[in-house]
Amino acid sequence: MLVGVGWLLFGVGWLIVLAIVLVRRGRLVALRRDWLFWAVPPLVVVLVGALVHVGAPVRMRFELSRGSLDHLAKTVSEGTPPGKRDWIGLYPVEYLDGSRSAFGFMIEVTGFLTSYGLAWSPNGEPDIDGPGYYRHFDGPWYIWEISDW
Repeated sequence: MLVGVGWLLFGVGWLIVLAIVLVRRGRLVALRRDWLFWAVPPLVVVLVGALVHVGAPVRMRFELSRGSLDHLAKTVSEGTPPGKRDWIGLYPVEYLDGSRSAFGFMIEVTGFLTSYGLAWSPNGEPDIDGPGYYRHFDGPWYIWEISDW
């Protein structure tokens, strides 16, 4: 949420400075000369917004953590309990639960009114004893959501 407020403040500040430049006489020539300077910030905001909208950061974090996630899944499927872990790949773990057929973990500090995590279940939707619901993500991996309200 703070990141959103930061982007909003950046955008408002950029618009105010642009308005000041447009109002002052003689600055329009400078604006035309330095158009790239004024065009880059909105383009960066649009690009970042588009990447977030299509889920690129979530997918990248998952793919970078894939080796650790698959290793834990293999270990659990062989009968070893998941145990206590602080991190799985790039994910700080708040809660971890599961059995030989499925496991899931909640990620620390996610969401505002919803907590998010990942669940692994090779046989369809996970049957983990816990609140929330699951949304298929990739292969045997599911996004686990728990509403905090």
